[in-house]
Amino acid sequence: MQYLLSLLLLICIQFSFAKKKNIVFEFEPQIEQLISLSDSLFYSNTIMGKINANNEFRQVLRSILKDSTSIQYDFSRVKCLSVLNDPRGKFRFYTWTLKTNNADYDYFGFTQYQRKRKKSILGAVKIENFVYELTNKSNEIGNNEYVKLDSSNWYGCVYYNIVPAPKSRDHTYILIGWDGFGYRSTKKIIETVKFNSKGVISFGHKIIRYNENRVGKAKVVSKARLIFEYNGQVSVTVNFNKNLEMIVFDHLSPTNPALASLKFTYAPDFTYDALKYEKKKWIHRSDIDVRNREEVKAVKWKPKDIKGRTAETLIPER
Repeated sequence: MQYLLSLLLLICIQFSFAKKKNIVFEFEPQIEQLISLSDSLFYSNTIMGKINANNEFRQVLRSILKDSTSIQYDFSRVKCLSVLNDPRGKFRFYTWTLKTNNADYDYFGFTQYQRKRKKSILGAVKIENFVYELTNKSNEIGNNEYVKLDSSNWYGCVYYNIVPAPKSRDHTYILIGWDGFGYRSTKKIIETVKFNSKGVISFGHKIIRYNENRVGKAKVVSKARLIFEYNGQVSVTVNFNKNLEMIVFDHLSPTNPALASLKFTYAPDFTYDALKYEKKKWIHRSDIDVRNREEVKAVKWKPKDIKGRTAETLIPER
């Protein structure tokens, strides 16, 4: 009996692998629509043309994501779309930007979360597929680093990295994103996020312990996110460093101390700060030493594993 059960299990595993390998995506024709609409988002001659293309793009993408197999699909041919995968395989983020003129950006996105339910020990596995649209409310949220948010009240941006908690029992994640924001300044965001068992997302968990006084007596506060606003003409690093096992970011300072209240005057001052995971919190560390240590310098983000794409196709301006 034990031999028969083992043989049955092996057959089931092989069948499952073969099924995944030979999967047929029935929505391929709709992918071609997305590719065409993606070009219109960038190159349409009128603002209304871009808006109409974006509205259709949202509808087509929503329809595709309702197919549970889409979570395994490679969307790299869709130029405008940034897709982030949960390293543990449960969910995806789909985000993109609509640039209507030289100074205005809007952001759109979906989350896709899946869970497997077994009908019986030897029965078929049922996949529950939950899709939610993200609604950008960043104008109302401003630079609020404490408020809790959800899919209907989202700080819009293009996400380019996801960092799971090192402990498997901790189900919170860190998202890192880019926001073109305005004419003179740009933002990067470190966001905290969590899903419940039905795929409902919540942003803004106060797991970041941040020291607001870099010099002198420490003033540590619990934040839900970090928002870095800086001069739009400079490049700023915010990313996870595998060698250090920390989220490393440029420390920003005003180019003139008298202009400290004007965020568009801020730029990297050639020092680095970081967030280090400790006991289900991300702890702020100041003045991380990366001098003469090329192997641990934070790597600036570039789209990876995507042929023929550049950062500009996902993010129009750095």
